[in-house]
Amino acid sequence: MKFKEYLEKLESLDISKTLLKEDKIVFVISGSSNLKTAALEPDRFEILNIFKEFGYKVIKSNFPYNEDFPYNEFEDINILKASLSNIIYYPHTLFNKKFKKEILRHLEPIKSLKDVIIISQSSGLNVWKKFMELSGFNNENIKMFALGPVGKGYGKLNNVVVLKGIFDIYSLLLDFHKFDKIVNCGHLGYFKDRKVKEIIYEYLQRKN
Repeated sequence: MKFKEYLEKLESLDISKTLLKEDKIVFVISGSSNLKTAALEPDRFEILNIFKEFGYKVIKSNFPYNEDFPYNEFEDINILKASLSNIIYYPHTLFNKKFKKEILRHLEPIKSLKDVIIISQSSGLNVWKKFMELSGFNNENIKMFALGPVGKGYGKLNNVVVLKGIFDIYSLLLDFHKFDKIVNCGHLGYFKDRKVKEIIYEYLQRKN
């Protein structure tokens, strides 16, 4: 699917069908490795299931979190295609006015929710920061764990725990946000990493 088709699909979606409509939810935001589907890779659920113990509802979809955008069936594509798709996604997030409008539209529902946790990966932090900039939203009701971020900007982020893997050359070389924790993995290994799970679990124990 070309980005133009993807954008047309986003524009056609009815925001009343959003999946982001309950308090106490957790969801993943990352760049898209496959524009045809918002399905999450199976390894994501290993971490997301931790949140169920603490009463969070897991949203089983990536952006745009809408009932009418396919998100049930994950389609495995090769790493080269996935990387290329993510590389294309990044500049659209920063410069495409129509796409920025859709980021705002599809993430806006969370402004009214009381307790939201986001797991961002790779350029997902970029999408989230663009939403904050466009909406003027102060993310007091949000806690984010940024796993191997690749995002524009630098410094310490409010309400965000930044984790970078010791073997994650993408995040270490391309991202300038201050990290809170270094873990023992590469760019694709965060969801399986024991230390990442421990950090999240300890946070949830303290919070609840």
